[in-house]
Amino acid sequence: MSNIFFDPSNLKKCGKNVIIGKTVRIRYPELVEIGDNVIIDDFTYISTGLIILSHVHIASGCRLIGGRSALIKFGSFSTLAPNVVLAAGSDDYMGGLATPMVSSEYKGNLDVGVIEIGRHSIVGANSVVLPNVKFKEGSALGALSLAKTDLDEWVLYAGIPAKKIKRRNKDKILQMEKQFLMRHE
Repeated sequence: MSNIFFDPSNLKKCGKNVIIGKTVRIRYPELVEIGDNVIIDDFTYISTGLIILSHVHIASGCRLIGGRSALIKFGSFSTLAPNVVLAAGSDDYMGGLATPMVSSEYKGNLDVGVIEIGRHSIVGANSVVLPNVKFKEGSALGALSLAKTDLDEWVLYAGIPAKKIKRRNKDKILQMEKQFLMRHE
């Protein structure tokens, strides 16, 4: 294991060649599984269940939130740019106390679920993804965008709320993956 900053011994699973920045905070390490060749940059905060496959990068300042009942999954070769918020749990703010410091009988309508960031998917800087959104393989979300619904395969989305912009080059990206894996594994 190549890890220079963070002791991953409390994680449920940690692969090889994993680097976790020294200022990363993981509230529930027993709910976190990390594959091989993963970097989680400094100032990232994680307070939910998390499964990360291989060759994933989470840039600095990201927040992966949702609590113990929620889950965020990353497919291989996926990426978060800086300051992304993945909110796998949220409140509708319409009635009830919006704080985790009260019992469920006093809370409003909670939306807690799973966010899936598919293989070769990218989330642009300062974007927000709400609960139960699935990034299908190769989908991308541009900077400063809001994803409230699923993103189709190999399509770039942007805006608030996110809308389809154009198709990504699936063949080129998959060919690059094949070349990379032949050289490095």
